[in-house]
Formats: sequence, C-alpha cells, structure tokens
Amino acid sequence: MKLPATLALVSAGLLAAPAIATAEPRTITLPEAISLATEGNIQIELAEEEIHSAEQEIKGTRSHQLPQLQLRANVLLWNDDIPIEFNGVSLGVAREQVTGSLDVIVAQPLTGAVLIGKLARLQEAGVDYKRAQIDVKKLELAYQAAQLYLGALQARQLQDISRTSIAQIDAAITRVKALVAGGLLDDVDVLRLEASREEVRQRVLDAEVAAEQAERALALVLGLPDGTDLELVEVDPTPPPLGWTEDDAVAEAKKRRPEVRAADALITQGTRGVDVAKAYYIPEVNLIAAYTHTEGQGEFATKDAAYLGLQLQWIAWDWGKRKSDVERAKSGRRSAEKARAFVDDQLALEVRTAWLAADSAQKSLAVAESGLKAAEEAYRLQSARFAQGVAVTTDVLDAESEVARSRSLATIARYQYLVKWMALTRAVGATPGT
Repeated sequence: MKLPATLALVSAGLLAAPAIATAEPRTITLPEAISLATEGNIQIELAEEEIHSAEQEIKGTRSHQLPQLQLRANVLLWNDDIPIEFNGVSLGVAREQVTGSLDVIVAQPLTGAVLIGKLARLQEAGVDYKRAQIDVKKLELAYQAAQLYLGALQARQLQDISRTSIAQIDAAITRVKALVAGGLLDDVDVLRLEASREEVRQRVLDAEVAAEQAERALALVLGLPDGTDLELVEVDPTPPPLGWTEDDAVAEAKKRRPEVRAADALITQGTRGVDVAKAYYIPEVNLIAAYTHTEGQGEFATKDAAYLGLQLQWIAWDWGKRKSDVERAKSGRRSAEKARAFVDDQLALEVRTAWLAADSAQKSLAVAESGLKAAEEAYRLQSARFAQGVAVTTDVLDAESEVARSRSLATIARYQYLVKWMALTRAVGATPGT
C-alpha cells in the first residue's frame, strides 16, 4: 500500500533531516544538587501544600471568635388577606395577601471564643509538627543527594585511575617489546602485560556503569527529567575536619535536629488537647443583637423591632463523656512526653554511631594515603631498575598493580570519609554539603 503524497513528503523530509543534536550535559555542583533535592522535591512541595491548607483552616477557626452577621429575608404570597371586621364594619386587615420580613442578627460568642482560641492553638501545634517533619525530610534528601553525588565522583575517579594504569601498562609493553626484539626478554612477558591491561580495562567499564547508575539516581532525587545527563563538579580535595567531639555532636543534635521540634510539637498538641477537652465543661454564652422589619402583617403589627440579650447553653449531664474525653487527651499527652524522652536517647545513639564511623573513616584515609606514597615510591624504584635491566617484567607489573590498588583505596577512603562526614553532619542536624 502506498503512502499518500503529503505523508510521503513528510517522511522523506524526516529521513533527510539532520540528526537532532544531543542536549549538553547539565553542570551541577554539590551545593546546587542539595538545594534542588530539598527545594524542588515533589514530596516537599506536597507537604508544604498541606501546611498551607492547615494554615487556612486555622484562619477559618479563629474567624468564629469575631461577631457573625446573619441576614434572613422572605416574601410570602398567601391565598387571601385576613380582614378585620366588627359588626359589618371593616377595621382593616390582620394580614395582607403579600407579607415580608427582614431579620438582621449579630451574634458574638463569649465563652465560646475561649474554646475557639484553644482549638486554634491546638491546630497551630499540628502545623508546627508538620513543619518539623518537612525539615526531617529535607535533611534526609540532602544527605541522599550528597551520597549519590559523591558516589558518582568516586566511580569517575576510579575510572581515571584505571585509565592511568592502562597508559602505564602500554608504556611498559612498548619497552618490553623493544627488549624482546633485542633478544633480552621473551614473548611471555608481553602476554603478561597485555593480560593485565585487559583486566584493568574491565575495571574501567565497571566504574563507568557505577558512575552512570549513581548519576541517574541523583537526577531522580533532584527531580530532573528522565535521561538528563549530569556533569558533576569535583569537590574540594582537602578532607574537612570532623568539627565536633563526640559529646559536642550529641549536644548539638539535641538542639538542632527537627525530630526534637516534632516531638515537642506533639507534647504541645497533647497539652492543648487537654485544654480543649476541659473547655467543654464551660457553659456556652453568646451575646445576641437582632433587628426585625415586617411588611403586610396588618394595621396593628409592629413593623420594626429590636432586642439585645444573652443566650446560654450548657450540657448539665452527659454520662461522663466529657470526663472520658479529658482522660483520653491526658493519655495522649503522656504518650507524647514518653516519646520525647525516647527521641533524645535515639538521637544520642545515632550521633555517636555516626561520629565513630566518621572518625574511623578519617583514620583509614590517613593510612590509605600513607600506603599510596609507599606504593608510588616502590613503583618508581622498580621502573628505574627495569630500565637498567635489573628488574623483570613481573616486578614492574606487581609494582604497577600495587600503585593502582593503592590509588583506588586512597580514592575510596577519601570519598567514604566525605560520605561519613556528611552523615555526621546530618546526624547533628546541619544540611550536608553546605
């Protein structure tokens, strides 16, 4: 079946059109990544919308403390009017066929305003809890973004180390081939080096896959479109100090962690819930002012009337319901207080664990850097001996492998310390990477 002429032309144009250029990678720094993760995340945006809704509900609650103006009006068409007659003499009408009325009522809650205020403060404590929960999520997202960012950088660094090793092995192969040509070495020495090179090439591929996976996961956390290519900026190579002693970190966490504010907000909610429950014991007293205007009610009806008064309503007996409500609210407050004490213990354990991990990673980094220096010096000496014909290829190959391994270990140790340091920063309550 042939395509219609127009469709055929379009198809031909598409086939002849040049390929669309691939979008440039998006360059992003660690602080920018953390900012995107914490500000543009869909979970944070949804939580902030919930807070906005709750704040509007509080405004609505407080509005009931103010006077309310009510207007009521009606117009009625009756089947007939009602005349007033005495001994055959018409004295007017008691009600016209068409009647109407207008009522204007102003009501101001008195004791009810106290209850409404307590309800609003209870709702405000709930908003405080939600805000603290948002900060908890932001800390978690910041750390997650930092961890993925550093993981991708670590994989790229390992990839570069492996490429450097390949270049060194290629140089060694060139030298060995020259010695083979001169009859000083055998082909087996070349084969050993080539086998080692292929092994390192595999490490390059593995590092490439690890970096791609980390970058794609990072793009997802940052809320970027699927398929976004990222170009990450290397972080400061100087490892930061721990910044806190173990006890100082615990003390700082108890002051800064949003989980503490969330627990305190729950206690406040419990206390205000008790206040609200007790407020229902108070009689409800309202101040009411009303004005009424009527039309069509006959000659003797009062057209305009007004009054000012108090309205009282009180539940004298409810079979213990209010008492049960108060006890239930008190139980909720006690639960919140016990949970608050547990939060302190939980934070202390978390911070101490993070501090010990960071301290251990810092010490491991120093050991790895020292080992790298020794391996580089050993490789330099073996290369010099090989050039002089004193060392064999296996000596150089072993030394080069040890350098590559030491470089990898030092790189891993550096990034692992950065990750552990950022985990400690998060545990203390600060935003990682800032």
